[in-house]
Amino acid sequence: MALLLVLGACEEQTICHTYRSLPARGWAKGDTLRFDVVLPDSNAPCLLTLEVRHSSSFPYRALPIRFALQGDSLLPVCDTLTLSIADEAGNWLGQGGSNLRVVSSPVVSLPLDAKDTCRISLTSVLPDTLLPGVSDVGLRIAWGTP
Repeated sequence: MALLLVLGACEEQTICHTYRSLPARGWAKGDTLRFDVVLPDSNAPCLLTLEVRHSSSFPYRALPIRFALQGDSLLPVCDTLTLSIADEAGNWLGQGGSNLRVVSSPVVSLPLDAKDTCRISLTSVLPDTLLPGVSDVGLRIAWGTP
């Protein structure tokens, strides 16, 4: 019983975990995925993590994504993030099986001092007209810092 209490205390407290599915044909250039997340009223920081589900047909070692964040009480953030998908030898990173893997990367710590709505936009910045192999792109927001 004590072990269950200890393990439960170590569990990450997720505020939001959501995905946007992409068409089977791929992620079209210029298509922007948008997320609106209502954050709780708290003075504790939250960590925002980007997650990408991809198949073995993804043709690159990395995925650059334009990330934009706006909030009622947050300063706007716009940056290009690069997620490592495979190592130099071509071995897939992340977790999962042979044909579907999930790669995640912490993006930003959100300082909170009031209930806020975050508007998050994600766009692939690879030059491909249609990017194959990415099935879903998601966000996880949890209590804590990197």
